[in-house]
Amino acid sequence: MSVLSSLTLSAASPREKLTPVARKRMKLLEQLDIQITAADCELNGSEYLHSVRRWARVEGSTDKQLITKPVMVRRWWWPNEHGKLMVALRLGNRVMEVAPGKVSVEVGDITALPGTLRTLREAIVAGELDSQLNATEFARPIPKAKGAKA
Repeated sequence: MSVLSSLTLSAASPREKLTPVARKRMKLLEQLDIQITAADCELNGSEYLHSVRRWARVEGSTDKQLITKPVMVRRWWWPNEHGKLMVALRLGNRVMEVAPGKVSVEVGDITALPGTLRTLREAIVAGELDSQLNATEFARPIPKAKGAKA
């Protein structure tokens, strides 16, 4: 028995292009993980600041330095008029439909929020929201090369 036979081999390559739906799904999952962490922190009574790495100029020179900067997380949940929490998925700056004609999920109280966000995450991983992701128009235009004729 060879050593390679114990591994699961695949034909996937890192150079393969992602489909637009897969790219949107990955972006949504990254942002949803941040929301889950923020919901856990709010449930524990603490504040969550997401760390972002940015290039910044060093004062007095033209050199740039990579810095880590804390950023406030914009929450995807809010209380409705009855006092129950509601959650809306966002792709970029737009609210995404969870089901046809439905843009939010009723959570109830703060203790159910992390579980609801995890359930939404499982639905996204399973591909249940791919049709909604495909319908969203969150595609950045491809920049034209400099000097190219239109």
